[in-house]
Amino acid sequence: MKKIIEDNYQSIVDRGFIDPLTTRSDFFDKIDEEVQELKDASFKYDLQNVKEELADVIMVCLNFAKHYDFDIEQQIKDKIEINKQRAKDGR
Repeated sequence: MKKIIEDNYQSIVDRGFIDPLTTRSDFFDKIDEEVQELKDASFKYDLQNVKEELADVIMVCLNFAKHYDFDIEQQIKDKIEINKQRAKDGR
């Protein structure tokens, strides 16, 4: 997963869409844009485009995590454990 995250991030940096001045607000705007595109594709029942737009949403989120040096892989693992515990607790 780390290689996917790094390759994805670097490809967007190389295209000039992310730089040291990119803000959280910039990422949130991009996430909003990609989520809207995912919704649009879903409402049109365009399965291939849904898959592509879902990947875009995930990739922007991974870029956000990489940009701010979050270990998102560990965060996901931790969240899975929290969800497992909630399931055991009946929540």
